[in-house]
Amino acid sequence: MTEVTLPQPLDSSMNRRAILKSSAALGVGALIAGHVGPAAAQDATPAAADVGEYPELVIVASEFMFELPATAESGYTRLTLDNQGGADHHAMFFRLNDDTTEEQFMTGLQSGDLGALLAFGASYGGPMAGAGSQESVIASLDAGTYAVICLIPDEQGVPHVALGMLAMLEVSEGANTAPDPVADGTITLVEMAFEGLPSELPAGAYTWQVINGGTQLHEMAILQLAPGVPAEALIAAMTAGPPEAAASPDAVPAASPVADAGPPPFVGLFGAAPMSPGATNYVEFDAQPGEYVAVCFIPDAETGVPHAVMGMVASFTVV
Repeated sequence: MTEVTLPQPLDSSMNRRAILKSSAALGVGALIAGHVGPAAAQDATPAAADVGEYPELVIVASEFMFELPATAESGYTRLTLDNQGGADHHAMFFRLNDDTTEEQFMTGLQSGDLGALLAFGASYGGPMAGAGSQESVIASLDAGTYAVICLIPDEQGVPHVALGMLAMLEVSEGANTAPDPVADGTITLVEMAFEGLPSELPAGAYTWQVINGGTQLHEMAILQLAPGVPAEALIAAMTAGPPEAAASPDAVPAASPVADAGPPPFVGLFGAAPMSPGATNYVEFDAQPGEYVAVCFIPDAETGVPHAVMGMVASFTVV
């Protein structure tokens, strides 16, 4: 397989790190840097649901590699990310177009342009998990060739895929006839909002249908905030945007201040990895009491401004 050499930083990495600079004064840098840093309390993270009637594909993540089967069958599949590493990861299932070769995909990936990458296929989403935790989504996989990748950057802004977090998966036509999952609610990702996200809900186990109803790539990263971290201040910092110099497309980010930002201000990470328009994931989670924030860090296709800065961030409370 062609070695992955990406420009430094990739679009999404630069944007996440730029937002980090603008919010460092609030002491929430590790969060906004793109999920950098381990979760502080693993018992507060949502637990993977029972496998039930859906076949399960387990992806084991560590620094910096994926371990998963080389083949799977089409249809609804529970995708479980077992994050055994010390950093946060997601497993983004990118299906190559039938006429796209792995070499062409690698060339698109090396360009560092997420918009250009979508010319070679579509992202079906996937799970994301904090360090040391397991999280699951259910997605309907079509037959074809998939690249499973992690685009979250490290503290230097280097995407994890450039450090080795890429694995190929062949999905064949199968006899899987599992029905549509039963959802407790539907969240629609649009420009630039999480439509249908409740402001408050009781603690318990949930399955949310998450649909990308927009025209761009979107993700839904959900973070449970540590006690005392105000959601309102965090959202204000995110939507304020990065400093002008850091926001420039020609700017080279300085060293990340993550190390000086104190402990991560979140105790749980789950959600749906970047999804192409029209894609659907069913996110399973065990909602523990606390404050949560849903965020999309994907850069805007036209301006390059992170969707979070454009307002795609919202909070909710579990009681």
